[in-house]
Amino acid sequence: MSIKRNIAVLAILFSVSASVTGSEEPLLTVLKDPNCGCCEQWLQALPDSFSVSVEHPNNLTQLKRDSGISAAVQSCHTAISDNGYVFEGHVPPTLVSNYLAGEKSENGIGLTVPGMPVGSVGMEMGSRFQPYTVYEIKQDGSVIPYQQIASSEQQQTLSNGGF
Repeated sequence: MSIKRNIAVLAILFSVSASVTGSEEPLLTVLKDPNCGCCEQWLQALPDSFSVSVEHPNNLTQLKRDSGISAAVQSCHTAISDNGYVFEGHVPPTLVSNYLAGEKSENGIGLTVPGMPVGSVGMEMGSRFQPYTVYEIKQDGSVIPYQQIASSEQQQTLSNGGF
């Protein structure tokens, strides 16, 4: 099955779910390992305006691939919006909101923060901070830089995002 078809199927499933709940707020389904603490911290940083459900699938890696997330840009958890966009790893909540509001490329399918950079949302370790790049994932599987996070101050601003 192609990436485009997988995303279309996921989008249909999530839009049916959103229409059943009558929800106007963004709906995210987060796929993660049940034992991952940093994923829980990332979830807590999401704005209250998001409706979030959490699943612990046995085939998490395969679901990531099926959603268009290559092994090279994977992290620990995957969030899929009701309209089929993917957010892989420790993407700052403000950037998730911005992307869902339309700040994306024409053929973008989501954002990723590969790995688990120290200081990213959910990976805070005191004053330690590792600059990192948030990438946009394209329909063809390629990635392009979306935003560089250069400092803990910038990270803090994007983590809070006025929520």
